[in-house]
Amino acid sequence: MPSKCNNKDNNRDLPERTSCIGDRIKDPLVSLAVTTIGRQAMLNKFWNYEILQKYFHTKSEPLHVQLFSQPKCQIYVATWYLLYRWLVFIAWISIIFCSIFEFGSYEPLFKWQKWPIYLTNWDLLLGVTQAFLGAIIVFRRWRQQKDADFNPYNMKLTMLEKSYWIFYTVTSTLAVGVTITYWTAVYNPKIHHIDPLNILLHVCNSILMFIDLSITSVPLYMKNVWWCLIIILFYVIFSVIYYAAGGLDKYGYHYIYKILDWEKPGQTLIICIAGMAFIILMHLILCFFSKARDWLYARIAKKFHNIPSMTKIDYTVTKKEAEIV
Repeated sequence: MPSKCNNKDNNRDLPERTSCIGDRIKDPLVSLAVTTIGRQAMLNKFWNYEILQKYFHTKSEPLHVQLFSQPKCQIYVATWYLLYRWLVFIAWISIIFCSIFEFGSYEPLFKWQKWPIYLTNWDLLLGVTQAFLGAIIVFRRWRQQKDADFNPYNMKLTMLEKSYWIFYTVTSTLAVGVTITYWTAVYNPKIHHIDPLNILLHVCNSILMFIDLSITSVPLYMKNVWWCLIIILFYVIFSVIYYAAGGLDKYGYHYIYKILDWEKPGQTLIICIAGMAFIILMHLILCFFSKARDWLYARIAKKFHNIPSMTKIDYTVTKKEAEIV
């Protein structure tokens, strides 16, 4: 006969910890621990594989090098698009030239040594860099496709395209952020003027990027917002160092912008944190704009049947080539 379970404990003062179920002895505390560990493992698996993997891979469009060299409306590079890319580069160069020499300003100060301290001019440098890289990529693709043996599916994602993607993403978000921040928090009619130069610096930069976003196929992903935040963090650190070194703005004030007055560190730190949150919001809006652009082109392609839809093309690359973040 099977042995019976004996639940008697030599020490009667201790609470009974075991119970007999048939021929098995079950410890409630062990059962609870196993259940807790099992649930935790399931939660970890769900979070790591179901949420993160779904967000970072499933929801993102397949990334292919062609997206960086052709317009949204075509799957090849036409001459008009090549000319457009170089005109965009010339536009950024022209804005920088006017900014340095203050062409179009009603009251030029001619303090060229102060030009590098302003975030607006950082955005101009980023803008001209991405425009130049984009023009080079399109020109290279335009020449390659003239070859009868050229196959766009054999193109590889190189550091040139990756660098262009980073500069393009940062410039797009920063341009809109600079424009809105300037007219809402920096502009002072007592010292600033709404002149042609001011419009070039704080309006045309955003217009250029919105036009570019409407024409190009460059993808914008929310997970890449940290590229923009790194630039903002660098600028905040620069403003602290500049203040500590006794630097002045071009009007003689001991700050670069009034909202970045480090004589009030607590208030300025809160403004910096709010500014980063604002940049995240702007990047999110641009990502929605990018998705709306893709949806609109897909609808147009479906309606007219003679414009290939970029969202329907099976662009496949290896994970190693596509992963740059």
